[in-house]
Amino acid sequence: MPLITKLKKYRRKYQRFFWLGCVVLALLLIIPHPSQAQFVMPQGFSTQGDYQPPGVSRYGPIEVAPVRSPVDNSFLFDVASPTVYNRQENTSEVPVEQRAQDIESKLELAIFTRDMNPDDLRVETSRLNNVVVVTVSNDDYPLPLVLASVTENDADFNGQPIDVLAEQWRDKLDKEIRRGQASTTQEALQQSFTKAFQIFAVLVVATVIIGGIKYLISRYHQRLLKQKQAIAAEKQAESESLANHDQDPIEVSYTTPEVLGEQQRLFWQRLPQILSIDRKIGFWKFVQWLLFWVIILGWYFGLFAIFREIPGLATLSGAILGRPLQLLLLWFFIGLVIRISHRLIELLKNNWQNNNTAGLNKFINLGDNQRRDLRISTIAGAIKGMVTVVITASGLLTALTIVGIPTGSVVAIGGLLALAISFGAQSLVKDLVDGFLVLAEDQYAIGDVIDVGFAAGGVENLNLRVTQLRSAGGELVTIPNSAITQVKNLTRSWSRANLSVNVAYDTDPAKAINVLRQVGEDLYNDPEWHDKMLAVPDVLGIDSLTHEGMSITIWIQTAPAQQWSVGRELRFRVRQALTENNIEIGVPRQIYTTNASANPPFSALESSAES
Repeated sequence: MPLITKLKKYRRKYQRFFWLGCVVLALLLIIPHPSQAQFVMPQGFSTQGDYQPPGVSRYGPIEVAPVRSPVDNSFLFDVASPTVYNRQENTSEVPVEQRAQDIESKLELAIFTRDMNPDDLRVETSRLNNVVVVTVSNDDYPLPLVLASVTENDADFNGQPIDVLAEQWRDKLDKEIRRGQASTTQEALQQSFTKAFQIFAVLVVATVIIGGIKYLISRYHQRLLKQKQAIAAEKQAESESLANHDQDPIEVSYTTPEVLGEQQRLFWQRLPQILSIDRKIGFWKFVQWLLFWVIILGWYFGLFAIFREIPGLATLSGAILGRPLQLLLLWFFIGLVIRISHRLIELLKNNWQNNNTAGLNKFINLGDNQRRDLRISTIAGAIKGMVTVVITASGLLTALTIVGIPTGSVVAIGGLLALAISFGAQSLVKDLVDGFLVLAEDQYAIGDVIDVGFAAGGVENLNLRVTQLRSAGGELVTIPNSAITQVKNLTRSWSRANLSVNVAYDTDPAKAINVLRQVGEDLYNDPEWHDKMLAVPDVLGIDSLTHEGMSITIWIQTAPAQQWSVGRELRFRVRQALTENNIEIGVPRQIYTTNASANPPFSALESSAES
């Protein structure tokens, strides 16, 4: 049995991610988000072939890319090439980012692979196939290695003649090669590795300290969860005790009003404690989340610093500051925005619940205070879920743009997938629409006691998809919102207890009515019960005359969910008052007659009512 319970728990957990994916897919279909990307899609789906890689700047017919040092990833100079509008096609033009990468690779070859003596190092300009080039050579490697070519596009962009620009590049490349060779000496390498080890040691120590803090917070978090579970278990035990009192547990009715009313009283009694614990849990979860990101970002930038210190790994440091960093910061930003938005929603909810919206209530009818609090809490929960989905969807679209996937093509394929699954998701859409209508029309909210026909209980959870009820027997009943066609709200705004008292037929009617009225007035004037009643109990009079006697009806208008406790107290006092005034409860009457002429002497019994 525990295994089945765990499987159900995980099924519910991952169902949330499935529905979240469906909603994100729907948002992809309706939110315009133009982008450019290099991503081969099937014919007919690719919306844009014009892709501009990160780091590449476009100036009309010219594209420019930076050349960086393989030693420390510092900027050297810019190269320019004709604009390539569609990189998916095979063209004779070399993309500018490829030119920059070739120069960096040859610099890395000259610095780290070839052990070129700086004393006879020669970095020169020359012409190769009528193109000005910058080469490097020495006595050990007499064949010149072409480092870079200087083109007319480079000269136009930099505003220098080709020969002048070639000399400038030659000087920069010569200095960079000599600087790189100096960094590869044994003494320089030892210093670099020492600094890298120091950075690594600091990262390890900081991780251990922060990990210890996270552990202490997690222990405290577990204690808070146990307190919350203890309160819930106590409430569950009291509910089950109420449901099983003087009853066979198998015969517990789902619509036992007294049990439901007592359960709601226990719900409101425990709610402040649970909310206080939830606030603490939320705060410490946020602190843990921040510490997690301190560790992640610390290691990320720490590795960047380590790579910068070790010669030959500078290119990796440049990659770290590229797309991975953008995606990481996007992930952090999305989580932070979601938590800030949830906190703002909580502040707005608390502001409303503290009666700070008196001016707004003139235009929006939110009902009485308790009803308003219930509705605000329910709507706030739904808004949190909606905000989370919208922010996550926006972040996903931004991430697709960063990694170079065309969102237009994703939308096209997503449209086909959405069409394919729409036939199987009709009930989900109906649940969401009905859930929205429940909130918009304020049919019920968390804390209400409702009866939907086939189930009844206190509303413990409500979202756009399902409603969860705690029945009189203690079971948690989950109902899809589309399955609820009719709702009886037993605790909306105010409640009423109806009491019918049968007294003997020969009782003085005026006396019986006066006694009952006096009992109702005494109950209303009792300080213990006065706040639970909205008016003096109304004795309506005699409703029926039968062979059982006279039936006198009493109506009691009470505060929400107080009708059951007030009704029990009124019955108790009526019982005492009838005894004190010698008024008997009505009992069925039967008259037996004998037909002497019939055979046998005693005929069938005949019963008639006196009126």
